[in-house]
Amino acid sequence: MSDHDPTIIKEPVIDLRSVSLSQNIKLALTDLLQGVIQWRLGWKLALLDIKLRYRGSILGPFWITIIMGAKISTIGILYAYLLHLDLQHYFTYVAISVVLWTYVNGMVNDSCLIFTNSSQLILSQRLPYSIYVWRNVFCNILILLHNLLVIIVVFTIFKIVPYTLYFLLPATFLWLANSLALGIIFGILGTRFKDIPPIVAGVMQSLFFITPIIWKASSLHFNSNYILLNPLYPLFEIVRSPILGESLSASIWIAAIGYSILLWIAALLIFSKTRFRIPYWM
Repeated sequence: MSDHDPTIIKEPVIDLRSVSLSQNIKLALTDLLQGVIQWRLGWKLALLDIKLRYRGSILGPFWITIIMGAKISTIGILYAYLLHLDLQHYFTYVAISVVLWTYVNGMVNDSCLIFTNSSQLILSQRLPYSIYVWRNVFCNILILLHNLLVIIVVFTIFKIVPYTLYFLLPATFLWLANSLALGIIFGILGTRFKDIPPIVAGVMQSLFFITPIIWKASSLHFNSNYILLNPLYPLFEIVRSPILGESLSASIWIAAIGYSILLWIAALLIFSKTRFRIPYWM
């Protein structure tokens, strides 16, 4: 490989000199760029993780789909009956919401162990740290793709054809960017503080109940605009509404983009200040 190869990290292994914030940010951006360039490596590592996770299983990752289908069926039928809701509308709403929540929950919880689980590779091979974040993102995307089969089955049963899926393009990009930012933040925090994973798991469980997943924001008896204070709500809505064929207000998109910008500012600051310490925290 040539010394001029853009995929090589051109920074010293150990640098005891004080480095300015701007220089740290530049190195962090270089790491992220190299991660994008080498995304295929992250993809191959994610495929390997899925194969190892379900090695010896007859159905393999399709167990995820079966369990997800059983979960959605139980929630959809039970709550539609108890709350006297239209089964078709509520069932499709829950199917989309639970599949999206499973992705977010898995993404956040797995992110806490991104660097810890890759410690041997990090200590033995010089790669961009963002590669390990992409590895986690791709792994959870593969699981999401299996769970999408449940949504397809539900829409087929109720003979629903979503005609506004083209609105998913900007939402998909935003979710991908946010997944990378979440991986960076929780990956570093989980590596530095070993108590982070159980704390995050508890917080995510609470967020499941206060976020419109199995209930709708329209059912609130106060000003529904307050629900925008929950960062997860606008991010869910920009995906859920186009699939359900519902219109989106400008405030939801503004909130989703605003939260995403804040998330990336936090991720970039944390990554630039701490990335060189990751090997020492393992």
